[in-house]
Amino acid sequence: MRTTIYAKLLRAAHKFSIFYLLIFNISIFQFSIFFLSCESVTCPLNNTVESKYGFYAASYDSKGELVTGTAIGIGDTLTVTLLGADSVILNRQTNKSDMKLPVSFYLDEDAIELAFTDTLSRTARDTIWITKRNRHHWDDPSCPVHMWHEVTALRSSHNLIDTVLVTNPDINYDGLENFQIYFRTGE
Repeated sequence: MRTTIYAKLLRAAHKFSIFYLLIFNISIFQFSIFFLSCESVTCPLNNTVESKYGFYAASYDSKGELVTGTAIGIGDTLTVTLLGADSVILNRQTNKSDMKLPVSFYLDEDAIELAFTDTLSRTARDTIWITKRNRHHWDDPSCPVHMWHEVTALRSSHNLIDTVLVTNPDINYDGLENFQIYFRTGE
């Protein structure tokens, strides 16, 4: 009789310990998932480094100084090519008042050609040269490294473009406008 009661107690204790062992393992698993998932929260989801260009109509005051702020939409078809790499980085954009373009990682100067094609298939081209300082950036050791850029100089041709202004020299993934392109409006 003693053996059977003792055996029953051992089986009950064994079931009890397996239950708590299972609960302990599940708790450890949930705890580790919680901390691993918190690690990835520090990496930003929107991490594409792009330069943003706004399109504006050039107008001047009585002193001959540029008046800023009149945004316009480009009705012509716009194609942007990265010179030197012979790569189209924006293809046939129409009716937009801005554009976002990628930036080279390690070159000190990017040259982009803007080709405007009207409805009669006439094309006018302008080139913008952007001199920049490249710097590595990371938000957290567990996140990938990004290349941020600081614009140090800018020049352009003047077929359709009147002026290009640097409004934010820091090119990163914050989405702010970096350049304002002012076009001749024929007025």
